[in-house]
Amino acid sequence: MSGRHGASSGMSDMGREAEETEVQRAATRQLMQEGRLIRSKELERRRLEEEDGADGQKYQDGPTKIGPNGASRLSSQRSSTDLSSSASFSSRTTDARELRIQMLKLEEKFKDAMMANVQLDNEKQLLRYEVDLLKDKLEDLSDSNASLHKAFTEKKRELAYQKMEVAELNHRLDFARKQIEARDQLLVEHDLVLVGATDLNQAPPLPGDQAAALVAETEEDTSNTKPGGKNDLVNGVSDSPNKASVNSSLKNSQSPLPQMALISKVAAELLGSLPETTLDAQILHLFSTQKDLKARIEKLENDLEAERKAPDTVSRYDYKARLNGPTQDDLKQDLQNVRTQAKECKYRLQEALQRNSALESDIVRLEGQIKRYKTIADSCEQQEAELKQDRRKCQRELREVQTQLDDVRAENARLQRQLDKITRSSAAPSTYKYTSLRHRDSSAQR
Repeated sequence: MSGRHGASSGMSDMGREAEETEVQRAATRQLMQEGRLIRSKELERRRLEEEDGADGQKYQDGPTKIGPNGASRLSSQRSSTDLSSSASFSSRTTDARELRIQMLKLEEKFKDAMMANVQLDNEKQLLRYEVDLLKDKLEDLSDSNASLHKAFTEKKRELAYQKMEVAELNHRLDFARKQIEARDQLLVEHDLVLVGATDLNQAPPLPGDQAAALVAETEEDTSNTKPGGKNDLVNGVSDSPNKASVNSSLKNSQSPLPQMALISKVAAELLGSLPETTLDAQILHLFSTQKDLKARIEKLENDLEAERKAPDTVSRYDYKARLNGPTQDDLKQDLQNVRTQAKECKYRLQEALQRNSALESDIVRLEGQIKRYKTIADSCEQQEAELKQDRRKCQRELREVQTQLDDVRAENARLQRQLDKITRSSAAPSTYKYTSLRHRDSSAQR
């Protein structure tokens, strides 16, 4: 829109200048015609005066050629008319001479005025051409100023964007500091210690079953240590140190920060007594020992239960046999009791197997739900990242298109100015040619 307005204003200025030049040319033509008319009138007047002078001379010479025949008659008249004719002729000659002198002065003044007018016209054309050159320089300077202003606005926009980024980073830094302060306060309140792995690259990741066992174990510990089992958050930091240690141990393979865990001082001393150096190795060692101990405890409980059940029937059978001797009824009764006990054991075993299968199916279902939720969360995060990238890409493309549009507008304005300059430069020589031709005509007339 600005380019069109500039083009229309330039065309209107050109039309106005053309009209002014036409008016000036018409005025100069009129002045030249008037000068020619005055000059032609003056020449005609001179010619008539010369003819009148010649006629008067003939009139004066005519009476002398009459001869001696009319001398006697004209002698009386000549004496009376000589005085009057001489007075009138002298007055007429003096008036004609004064008029001729005044006419010559007026012609000289008119010529000087015409020359001065021509010189002033030439000077006016030169000054107008200089003004056009100064206008072109001013337009070039305005273009450079516009480009500098554009660069300044771009730098200002970049500075504002960087200031926003710095403010956001400062906000994140303050939030992280508050989190660290809250963590330190929780450590002091609960008398805990931060334990970190010395070498992150050498620490192997936890397997899936051990990680799940660690989560279950820590949940049991938190439910025992904290009644109600609630996990309160303070500025994004959990109050349960064991759960924080679990999360840090589960994320050791993904987080680039050093691995750390929240434990009590007693637990820290116990971990220090272990032969391993890294936290992952210590946790794996504790899990392996716990698993072995549980297996041994289960084995011993099964052996004890078997020992408790087996000697009961044998001792009772031996006691009756020793007292009364073995009878058929007692043997049948004992056999029936053993069978009923076996049936009860089978029934209990089936119930236990059913419960175990139900629990396993629930575990599988929950694990599937967890995996599905994790995949959904990962896909949502990925979609969010892609949308952010698309938004940044669109913003970058929009900025590029805006810069290209500004460049095209500036180029259009520059080309329009060049076109105006070319038209003015093409019009200037024609005016100079016309003034030179007019000067030649005036000199030829002179």
